[in-house]
Amino acid sequence: MSNNSHQRPVIHFLDYRFDQQNQNLPHTNHNHSHDQNQNAQNGRYKPLIPIQPRQRKRTSVLSWCMVAFCTVFWVVVILLGISVLVVYLVYRPRSPQLDIAAATLNAGYIDTGNLLNADITLLVNVINPNRKVNIYFSSLQLDMYFQGIMIGTQVIDAFYEPRQMEALRNLKMITSALQLPLQVAQEWGNGTQPGGGGVTLHLSGRFRTRWLFGRWLRFTKWLHPSCEILVGPPPNGVLLKKQC
Repeated sequence: MSNNSHQRPVIHFLDYRFDQQNQNLPHTNHNHSHDQNQNAQNGRYKPLIPIQPRQRKRTSVLSWCMVAFCTVFWVVVILLGISVLVVYLVYRPRSPQLDIAAATLNAGYIDTGNLLNADITLLVNVINPNRKVNIYFSSLQLDMYFQGIMIGTQVIDAFYEPRQMEALRNLKMITSALQLPLQVAQEWGNGTQPGGGGVTLHLSGRFRTRWLFGRWLRFTKWLHPSCEILVGPPPNGVLLKKQC
């Protein structure tokens, strides 16, 4: 009697835990579908909806065309880059050089009203430093500036220059009654007076060149060389300094 009275609370306790667990666990008996329908009607949960598998989208013809175009484009770009690199490594092209071999300020004075009259002679040397590239100069123009004001311009006739050759051209810059600002006119007058330090002139070129790599390969390029020269006072204003 003492043992039964001692075990009865344990049995009831286990039954109580088992009932609580059964309330939380889903039933696996034959009334499972009936319980689901009843719970769905009571709003406890919604019935499951079957998920259909996604269908793969077919790749369109336009997408394939775009992929093919991009592939061909990048292949062409890579081949062109390799070709340019090979040409550069074989020929080692270098830009032509402009040099002023001689310059003379024959005349240069300021007239009434700050009007400039000048006569300047230049001996221009165009150098082709390349060992394997010939160059054809089709359009050449050389402008002269003093304190940022253009005081003369000259066009050079077209010519062909083989590799490692030089071409000398005589140019004559004449300025007639060109009005200058007062300060610029004073600087010109101070530099060209007897015993003056001379005047600094800036030369700016614009050359259209065609590079000849062998017989078949051609390349056109515009060049903009420049030089700065210092000439003494007239009438024999010789070249004192240059930088090209």
